[in-house]
Amino acid sequence: MKRNQILRSKLITFFAGLLCLLYLLPMAAKAQTADVVGKPITMTSLMISDANNQPKQIPYVGEKVLLIQYTDPDVKDINDKLSEAVKAKKFDEKLYQGIGIANCKETWIPNAGIRMKARQKEKQFVGSVIMLDENRVVPTALGLGDCNEVGVILIVGKDKVIKYMKKITSEEESMKVTDEVVNLLEAEIKK
Repeated sequence: MKRNQILRSKLITFFAGLLCLLYLLPMAAKAQTADVVGKPITMTSLMISDANNQPKQIPYVGEKVLLIQYTDPDVKDINDKLSEAVKAKKFDEKLYQGIGIANCKETWIPNAGIRMKARQKEKQFVGSVIMLDENRVVPTALGLGDCNEVGVILIVGKDKVIKYMKKITSEEESMKVTDEVVNLLEAEIKK
């Protein structure tokens, strides 16, 4: 009898904790987004490398509206349809730049393989910039949190301020935010 009470008490505690976790996770994700949106990007803390393994800062910050896609190579093509939709808009290259950054720290894929794929993506999305983050520099500097198995979409205005941040976990989710991303890019470019 006493053993059943102890077991029941442990189960109740476990399920109560699980329910709290499920309730608080979406709130934590929203808080994280709120912490990132409105934050300015400072270039001094964002030294990563280009597809040819040369150390570089993220280009065009403060010069153009940027669509930065920070992606774990394990889900590398998750935002390709969104990228195609943005490419189809043919934004003025004097005002807009797409930048892809591979999150090399969260994958088993060797950096040399990621660099090779990055050069292929630069050819596929002509005019885009593909970079590699081998040490979680970007999520650390911007407070993005866990970026494993996701593609993070960031829109940065010409004022160097992050206007939008969304972590994408599936192609379907990416397609759902495509109109929102394109509309926000258009609005930022018109400013």
